[in-house]
Amino acid sequence: MSIEFHLRAHPGEDHRRFETTPVFWTDTPPQRPWDAPIKPTDLTFMIRDGDEGLEAVARRWWMVPAFHKGPILAWKTLCANAGIDALETSPIFREAYGARRALVPLTSFIVYGEPPGWRKGQPKRRWEATWRPENPTDKVRYFAAIWDRAETADGSLESFATVTGPAGADLAGVQETQPVVLTLAQGLEWLRLDGPGKAGLTTETPAGTYELNEQPREAVISRELRRSL
Repeated sequence: MSIEFHLRAHPGEDHRRFETTPVFWTDTPPQRPWDAPIKPTDLTFMIRDGDEGLEAVARRWWMVPAFHKGPILAWKTLCANAGIDALETSPIFREAYGARRALVPLTSFIVYGEPPGWRKGQPKRRWEATWRPENPTDKVRYFAAIWDRAETADGSLESFATVTGPAGADLAGVQETQPVVLTLAQGLEWLRLDGPGKAGLTTETPAGTYELNEQPREAVISRELRRSL
């Protein structure tokens, strides 16, 4: 399941969320229009353990595993997402899961559904999934993610995949899977390699976790902006 997501927040705001664990921004933040969705192969923020604590970097969404040595575009396997059941068994994901976990900040994510009578090539229905923040800092949450570094024919590449699992009650009528979205406290537990790992993740969330608002693409961004992306 490839999805899109939004991060409608200034990158510096994450400093204030990690009150006891500073985040060091080591890359220049990607410059994107406020309402432009982040899509697979785009650069976006990734937070991971670094030499001096947590570091925030800009990395490619769509993981290319370390064993790939050819050109980047030659890696065709869909690795924007990593299924939770494959984290420990897939040769693409298992090493990254055991050693390189990350958080990807977001303020909402996009899901697609097939309307009645839908045929291949026709547009799908598009919803933006949001949550009701529990406090002022909870407007930003985090995808559970894993990342890898590949020495490709095009040079060194670091990239990540977001973890997905069975859809919960709010999304089950739209698609079969959904991403793992974490609060800050849950995200810090995910980063601990000696922590519960995937056993601490939940995707089959109860009804009322998310609000779905239908957002056809043309209603989200202007036709001119869409051409420029």
